[in-house]
Amino acid sequence: MREALSTKQSQLVDFIRAFTARTGISPTYAEMAKHFGVNVTSTHQMVDVLIRKGYVRCVRGVSRGLILTDYADLELPDINDEEYWCEGVFKPHLYQRDVIEAIKSAGMKVKEPA
Repeated sequence: MREALSTKQSQLVDFIRAFTARTGISPTYAEMAKHFGVNVTSTHQMVDVLIRKGYVRCVRGVSRGLILTDYADLELPDINDEEYWCEGVFKPHLYQRDVIEAIKSAGMKVKEPA
């Protein structure tokens, strides 16, 4: 069982959830800091606590790489499925289609390409 959250930590989780649902991407540390009226260093510390408590996962090296753990268990299609291959050539458009469907099925919003 995960550790309980303080009021501010719950508010941050709620903000990340709402921002992600509205925009299809997670907020940056600067966006979170602006929303809560704190500096970016404080925001990093707050997110680190959420990671330690198991509410958030961070994909290192990825811009906007914060993922709420209730979304982290997303089941993606198997890239090795022969549906995505034709004579040894990968068909990315089919895989992308199925990944987008999996994301939408999990209740997340996907920003469609322009």
